[in-house]
Amino acid sequence: MRALAIVSLLLVLALVAVSAYLRLQNSGIGCPDWPACYGQIDAAEETAPTVGSTYERLVREAQEPMSWATPAHRLVASVLGLLIVAMTLISLWARRDRLLSLTLLGLTVFLAWLGIYSGGLHSPAVVMGNLVGGFTLLGLLGWMVVRNVRPHANASRRVRRWVAAALVLLCTQIMLGGLTSANFAATACMSVPDCHGTWLPGGDLAKAFDLSRPHETGPSGHALGGAERADIHKLHRLVAVVTLLTTLFAGGLAARGRLGATAIVVITLAALEFGVGVASILADLPIGIAVAHNWLAAVLLLGLLRLFALCRNRQVLL
Repeated sequence: MRALAIVSLLLVLALVAVSAYLRLQNSGIGCPDWPACYGQIDAAEETAPTVGSTYERLVREAQEPMSWATPAHRLVASVLGLLIVAMTLISLWARRDRLLSLTLLGLTVFLAWLGIYSGGLHSPAVVMGNLVGGFTLLGLLGWMVVRNVRPHANASRRVRRWVAAALVLLCTQIMLGGLTSANFAATACMSVPDCHGTWLPGGDLAKAFDLSRPHETGPSGHALGGAERADIHKLHRLVAVVTLLTTLFAGGLAARGRLGATAIVVITLAALEFGVGVASILADLPIGIAVAHNWLAAVLLLGLLRLFALCRNRQVLL
C-alpha cells in the first residue's frame, strides 16, 4: 500500500504541474500578445470567417503548448486512476485503511467526472473543484506516505499547534489562489507591495466567492470583471504574508526542537514560494513562474504534513 501511495503521490505532483499549466495557458497567461489576451475565454466577434482563416486557426491550435499537455494530463490521470483502484481493492481485502482508500477513489471519480462533463476550464466552480479535489488527493496520499515517520525528539504541544496552524493557513491560501485564478484576477494588482496604492480588500470581495456565476464576455471575448478581482488578489496577498510568518515561526520552533531537516526544508520552501509569488508580479506573470508557484504550494503542503507527523508521533526508544 505504501509503495502504491508513493508512486501515486509522484503522479499527483506531476498532475498538479500539468493541470496548473493547462489552466493558466487556457486563461491566457503566456500567450504571444500577453497581457492583452488574458481572460479571453470566448471568440471575438468576427464577420464572415473564411475557409483559409479556419484552417490557419486549426494549424495554430495544433502547434500550441496545450497540444501536448492535454494528452499528457490524460495519460498520467489514467495511470493514477488505475493505481487508486488497486489501492482500494487491496485495502478492502486487507481490511485496512478502507475509509481512506474509498475517499481517494471517490475523489478520483469526482475529478474524472469534472474533467469530462464540466464543460471547460473557465467556470469558477470547475476551477475550484479541480483545485480543491486535486490538492485533497495530494494531501491524503501524502499523509499515507509520511504518517508513520518517527522523530529523533518529541515535539511539544506548542510546536504541534503552530505546525497545525501553518497547515490550515496554507490550505486556506491555496483556495484563495484558486479563487484568484477563477476570477482572472492575476493581473488585478501589478504593483508590489501595495495594489496600485491600496492594501485592503473592498466591499466587492463577496462577489469573488460566488462560484455559481458564469463569466460574461465582451465583444473582444474577454471575461468581464470588476472590483472583486483586485479584492480577491489583495486578500490572497495578505493571507500569504500571514501564512509565511506562521510557517517560518512553526519551522523555527520545530528546528529548535530537534526536528531539524524537515523543519529547514519547510522554512526554505515557504520562503521560496513567497519569493516566487512576488517574482511572478515583478516579471509580469510568465507562465513558467506561475506554474512553479502552484507546484511549490503542493510541495510545501507535503513538507508541512511530514513535519506535523513528526510532531504528532512519539520517539521510539530502543
